[in-house]
Amino acid sequence: MLAKLPSTLIPGIPRTYSHSPRRLRSFLLCYQCSAQLSLFPQPLQTPRPQNTTRTLHTTLPLQKKGGKQDSKRTVPLNAEKSEGLDPFDFTGYEAAILRAHENLESELAKIKAGGRNPESIENVKVKLDKEKGSKETVKLGDLASVVPRGRNVGVLVGEKDHVKAITSALANSSDNLNPTSSPTDPLTITVPIPPTTKESREAAKALASKKGEEAMFALREARGAQRKRLRAMELGKQVGPDDLRRAEKEMEKLNEKAVQEGKKLVESSMKGLNGG
Repeated sequence: MLAKLPSTLIPGIPRTYSHSPRRLRSFLLCYQCSAQLSLFPQPLQTPRPQNTTRTLHTTLPLQKKGGKQDSKRTVPLNAEKSEGLDPFDFTGYEAAILRAHENLESELAKIKAGGRNPESIENVKVKLDKEKGSKETVKLGDLASVVPRGRNVGVLVGEKDHVKAITSALANSSDNLNPTSSPTDPLTITVPIPPTTKESREAAKALASKKGEEAMFALREARGAQRKRLRAMELGKQVGPDDLRRAEKEMEKLNEKAVQEGKKLVESSMKGLNGG
């Protein structure tokens, strides 16, 4: 039946297919499928515009977790805070060392081998008579000036009413002093320094040693203040660890030099006391 169909019924059928039923059947099936597709046309799809620009992707470097810092970091972490901060600035520390040495020299100069130094006389307690029979106890240094004069010590009293009370206090002191009034100046009391004894020399040496310990304490306080300053810079991450280590070494050198100078001052004073 398919072979009898003329080729004019179906446009485009090859003439050779009319003599071959198998070829004609295949062609008709294809023709029917194409006819059905033509009855239900597919919607046209709008082609997507191609993006001509290329997106670049950057990956941030991984960072270490936690708050650990690189121990080899030498650049200040907070540069805005490090302005005006110098770990090698020892101006305040050096000034404190100088004050400690000057105070030690002054205290050692007051010590005499006889034990009658101006400081001990200034600390003598004087009882002053007040109204209604009451008495007031004050230090001699608040009422008079004490001036060394060779083998004597001069006491310059400020008021005439205090001369008698001061003379009595000196005579009754534990140092067994023998004060005398000046015949030419009633406001001046002369206190002779007794000859040097072994006991007085040892007492003077003990006092010199005590003054040396006080100077060493002042030096330790100054060193502690400088260490706190460096520690504050370290905690604030204002100075690198390498600079801090170098600054600490410089601080220790200054401290060692200051301690040696203080010891030399005490040793020099001890030699003078031993020589009488």
